Amino acid sequence: MVGMPLQVPPGFSARPFTMSDAAAVATLVGACERHFMGESFVDATDIAGQWSTPGIDLAADSIGIFDGRVMAAGALVDDRHHLAVDVHPSRLGRGLGSALAAWVEDRARDRGLSHGLQESAVADLAAADLMQRRGYERTYRDWVLRMEPDEPLSRHELPSDVTIGGFSEDDATAVYSVIEDAFAEWDGRIARSYRDWRTLFVDRVGVAVEHFRVARAAGEVIGVAMVHDSAGTTWIPQLAVRADRRGQGIAQELLAEAFEAGRRRGCATGELSTSGLTGALGLYQRLGMRIVAEFQTWRITLSPDVP
Repeated sequence: MVGMPLQVPPGFSARPFTMSDAAAVATLVGACERHFMGESFVDATDIAGQWSTPGIDLAADSIGIFDGRVMAAGALVDDRHHLAVDVHPSRLGRGLGSALAAWVEDRARDRGLSHGLQESAVADLAAADLMQRRGYERTYRDWVLRMEPDEPLSRHELPSDVTIGGFSEDDATAVYSVIEDAFAEWDGRIARSYRDWRTLFVDRVGVAVEHFRVARAAGEVIGVAMVHDSAGTTWIPQLAVRADRRGQGIAQELLAEAFEAGRRRGCATGELSTSGLTGALGLYQRLGMRIVAEFQTWRITLSPDVP
């Protein structure tokens, strides 16, 4: 199947992203997030890390729309069925979102994907309308939660056989297994390879592995909080506990230790995201975290015979 060319409105130009566009894409996504949620949760290292995974070929899977030299909009397809579309708030209403939605769907079909997933801010009513008109269905929601600087950290006494300490390279495969086994319980989740996981969470620019917190029992890894400092915030991109050790306060204590250490480093706030697939939202709220952003995920079935 030959991919459909992007229909660019008059006055705009288009080309695929290159790695040198990571900062510009972060600026674009950040502008969209601030417009609909009041603040941004992404930086250039997030973008570069995502683009470094083997499941993305920027030359084929991405497209940027430019107004002169300024990136006005962009889109990306990956091998995990994600169809990302962002339009700068100052360029809304010019047909860029519709054009990119058609492009990412076509590219996903070209890749042989059976369905696509798009995410939009819950406050973005125009995006919701576009998704529904294109045949998307609402699925689950995701939330970003924050622990404020003055919020006491809720601690939990660990079981007598459990200790929490730092990360070493010898832990890497066991940490990966605990995370993947936990996340595999989510309905419809696609497994992530060890190579992809390392690229995104361990080896990426800006990550300090000494900040990771690892729970152990009898010499085995049973839980982990991955940690990434960004703009004065301790961000927890992944938090997991082995199934047979849940309900013992281990995740709560991993989180508290990570945020406490972050405060000592000068990161006043702590943040994480959680999916409606996990059922963990209430837990984080009971620990004193509050919702600061809400996203809706949309799903579309990609029929291969669509012209």
